[in-house]
Amino acid sequence: MTNPKVVFAGEIAQLAGVVSVVAGLVMSLHHWPVAAALLGGGTAFVVGKKLRGVL
Repeated sequence: MTNPKVVFAGEIAQLAGVVSVVAGLVMSLHHWPVAAALLGGGTAFVVGKKLRGVL
């Protein structure tokens, strides 16, 4: 049985990952912020999936 708090943390991490990826795609000021946002967003999404037990 999974802990509801861990599942909730996973959902929040996934949501933050999606928001970060979208922000990275929208930003066009410099190249390094876009890369950082995309990398961070992808990492947060994967961590969120692991916390939720989806992977």
